[in-house]
Amino acid sequence: MRFRNFAINLGAIAIFGVITLSLQFPKLNQRLGGQTIEETRKAVRDEEARLKLVKQLPPRGFGFNNLIANFAFLQFLQYFGDDVARNDFQTGYTLSPLYFANIIDRDPRFISSYIYMSASVSMFAGVPSKAIEIYSKGLKHLDPDQQPSTYTVWRYKATDQLLFLGDAKGARESYLKAAEWADKASFSGKKLVEDPKISAESSRQSAQWLEGDRDLTQAQIGAWSLVLQNATDKKTVQIVAQELDKLGMKIEIRNGAQAIVKK
Repeated sequence: MRFRNFAINLGAIAIFGVITLSLQFPKLNQRLGGQTIEETRKAVRDEEARLKLVKQLPPRGFGFNNLIANFAFLQFLQYFGDDVARNDFQTGYTLSPLYFANIIDRDPRFISSYIYMSASVSMFAGVPSKAIEIYSKGLKHLDPDQQPSTYTVWRYKATDQLLFLGDAKGARESYLKAAEWADKASFSGKKLVEDPKISAESSRQSAQWLEGDRDLTQAQIGAWSLVLQNATDKKTVQIVAQELDKLGMKIEIRNGAQAIVKK
């Protein structure tokens, strides 16, 4: 039983690790020169205003919703990959939720975008509740009979619910839906990124494990530790501090570095 508990926790963390690694590739796109703090901060404000304007376009997007979603995704990659702006100038990743709200609103069937959303919104921006909200909207428009790989979206959602929010009930429901949809995908005859049979079994095991009264505190502390490691702006650090406070932990400066310790 102890080994199973360890394996399920490890599985959830592994999924999150893969998601995180997927976001390292856009960072190769960083701009290394010609930027100033003032210009960068203005650019962030302008981009935020533009994203909010796009959000208010008519639901049908004048018939160009797919194009709007694709353009927003390309803009996100450029935004995320600009390490000078995000890290050196400490503007953070606060626009990530706005990008993906636009992407998923306009094209919820853009399945490959969800893997980028999980880490960029939950870990780098530090707002997993926003990611889960966007997942929930997108999943209403997905159909496992039409898009065989959609079970992965339920697994991403479950991972965020489990690791960040400690929401055992919500994560269990998401894992059960992932298993249900993966079962349908297994008969599609299409080659998928994850083996649907393995994903279905893993999801059911995770859901079964979550039936008990599980203490997810350590998993949450570990997840928020990752957020802190990647935090580049004060706002994200404040979010992490607030979440850790709920878990009986706090942030201290030790040997010139941020450390998480018991209160």
